[in-house]
Amino acid sequence: MKKLLAVMGVGLVTFGLTMTLVSCNKNDNWNSIPVDPPILPVEVIGFAGINFKTINPQNNKQTTPDLLDQLAQLFIGTQWKFEQLTKNYKFNNQTKPVAQIDLYRNGQYELNFNYGTSANTIKINKTVMSSNHLTDKVKSTDLGKITDSRPKTILIAIIFNNMQLISELNKFGDFFIGEQVPEIWNEQIETIANIEVNADQTGVTLKTGKDTWSKDDNPATDYYGSVNVHFSVVTPPPPAVKEDLGKMELKTSLGKLPKVTILQVMMMFISVNFVSQLDRLSALLNDLYLDINPDQKGGRITTYAKSDYYTGEVNITFS
Repeated sequence: MKKLLAVMGVGLVTFGLTMTLVSCNKNDNWNSIPVDPPILPVEVIGFAGINFKTINPQNNKQTTPDLLDQLAQLFIGTQWKFEQLTKNYKFNNQTKPVAQIDLYRNGQYELNFNYGTSANTIKINKTVMSSNHLTDKVKSTDLGKITDSRPKTILIAIIFNNMQLISELNKFGDFFIGEQVPEIWNEQIETIANIEVNADQTGVTLKTGKDTWSKDDNPATDYYGSVNVHFSVVTPPPPAVKEDLGKMELKTSLGKLPKVTILQVMMMFISVNFVSQLDRLSALLNDLYLDINPDQKGGRITTYAKSDYYTGEVNITFS
């Protein structure tokens, strides 16, 4: 909440300064305010007779080879040969070789082509804000203190520190832990191949096994790349007496969920009952097991027999 208020405050100050500058303009003439020209997806000079309207650089499923193949097809049968064009590629205003331009990383792309002179040129502009590269997804890499380095603990800590991932809770969990079925999630998961914990327990590397894209990949949905995150493990002492879920005054009617999955149900159950015990988040995620009823309208939460924090079980409902 403090961060939200701070952002709103900065926005209001910026807006006030902008209006002051505009209102103090001597001529009060909107036409005198400098405005950058619009950035067009495709800018063409020359190449008479070629229709570039079919080129759509905003297609987020299009690989770089696909885009270049599409351009090459337009030059077939013309006086120009696509392979003879001079090519220059930029990412965030820095010139890069084509092998480093995948069109999926967040940022500004500029692909330039010319036929020896400025009389025949093509410039393709593209802005990407939906990258699935892990370094673009996990922007806050310092998780601070966590209670242990188990995979579920690390993943939820990453999501809490990168709130834009909340909308991808299920996708993130499925990708790194596995399908949300009791056979996988109702277990003590200590290690995962694509979550590599440092030997000194001060960090972890999330891996996807894919560093680059191929034509078989889907940039709209598939994670790729890797990212390093850091933390320190500080394990609090367990309580003298375990808490019995069946005897606690818990809210068991969770209402309507975005989607009925183990992660969605557990996060809702935790948020409505344990907001004052988030220092136990690791125990809540790792030591409470959920079985969802076949009708998808309820379930039962039981505890891991060797949990240091909780015991017992409780029935819950949702829709």
